Amino acid sequence: MNKAVIVISLAVAMSTSAALAKTHHAKKPDGAPAATTPPPTHLFVVSDQDKALYAKNKRESGIK
Repeated sequence: MNKAVIVISLAVAMSTSAALAKTHHAKKPDGAPAATTPPPTHLFVVSDQDKALYAKNKRESGIK
């Protein structure tokens, strides 16, 4: 009798977890706007003065 109770409880647990897993995924609302602007191609714009200062600092520090 103990084995039958264990088997039945496992079957119930597995069937309820499968039923809950189906409803777990949330859907996106229909009214949500789509992203229209593309992501930037790069985050920072480096000027020529910044590049020159960087190269000067590297030279003076002895790295390059």
